Amino acid sequence: MGRIVIVPFLLSMALGPLLSMSSTAQAEDLGAWRVLTAEEEKIRVGETPSSEADPSMIEADFDGDGRKDKALIAIRKPDDVLGLIVLLKSRPQIFVLSEHNRSGLDVDQSGLPHSGLSVAEPGAWQPNCYDDECFKRPPKKRILKNPGILFYDGPNTVLYFWEPRTKSFGGSLMVH
Repeated sequence: MGRIVIVPFLLSMALGPLLSMSSTAQAEDLGAWRVLTAEEEKIRVGETPSSEADPSMIEADFDGDGRKDKALIAIRKPDDVLGLIVLLKSRPQIFVLSEHNRSGLDVDQSGLPHSGLSVAEPGAWQPNCYDDECFKRPPKKRILKNPGILFYDGPNTVLYFWEPRTKSFGGSLMVH
């Protein structure tokens, strides 16, 4: 007698939006998080022509498992905090990013108007120094074996990279 398989169907219904998200999917559900609305995307891009703006979603094999993963700028629903979500095939990783965005999305105070993502190619990455303290104790150079994520948040740039030993992402402030 044939079996009816309900659980995989229900799981695919629940996880489908996470696994099939595209850059144009503005209404996708990410649990406690959501993708940027069209209005927020306009704020994020500002006066920059959309063809020249850093994207709010990128794809690459961040964890080195041979499968493409997705990273996207997202908003936490309860309090509108800006975050970065990385959808690995094994499990999502979530980073709360904007320290000054704790009481709701405000155009004047949010990192949203100057945020974006890009793929950091494998290889050596050296943080930039702009003050005496940094020159005295230069930050550690990072060698990426897999693509990383460069997150631009106003004047700051953070490099997120996969650490196989801990099976999680590490981060390094590249520009501040």
